[in-house]
Amino acid sequence: MRQWHSEFQARCWYDDAITVVELHGEIDIVAAEALAPRLRRLIAAAGGEVIVDLRPVTFLDCSGLGLLCSLHERLMARGRRLRVLVTRPVTLKMLRVTGLHHAFVVHGSLREARSATGLPLSSPPPAGHGPGGAGRAALGAAIASVIPSYHRTRPRPDAPAAPSPHDG
Repeated sequence: MRQWHSEFQARCWYDDAITVVELHGEIDIVAAEALAPRLRRLIAAAGGEVIVDLRPVTFLDCSGLGLLCSLHERLMARGRRLRVLVTRPVTLKMLRVTGLHHAFVVHGSLREARSATGLPLSSPPPAGHGPGGAGRAALGAAIASVIPSYHRTRPRPDAPAAPSPHDG
């Protein structure tokens, strides 16, 4: 019996009223099925807008698009927004061909997406400081249980991701 294997990785971080989910690798049916319940729990735990960063994605099929549509619908039902970061021409073409570039708010950079939210572009406070206190810690724990690799404070978007003990 053949086993299907998908090479993908998800990383989540947040600050202010934005949750960023970075997807890496191949987002196909295997990845979409693995990510769907985790993203549903993330939406329930985190507030504000959600940015899905597809820039590191090397392959995205209709299952991945379906995952984005489901995420978009769940956020809209809660009065929230999905923003998608896309720079790869093939991914942009898929969004255009399917008409999804009209459904999602599409941006080419994290700076552009954050600027469009109206939130300041300043760096976040050090871990354990700033607004949210216990609420922020609870959200961090919820995110940790949803997506295995995460950061509690916003890393520099251009910096390579630090390996996590959960990566593997």
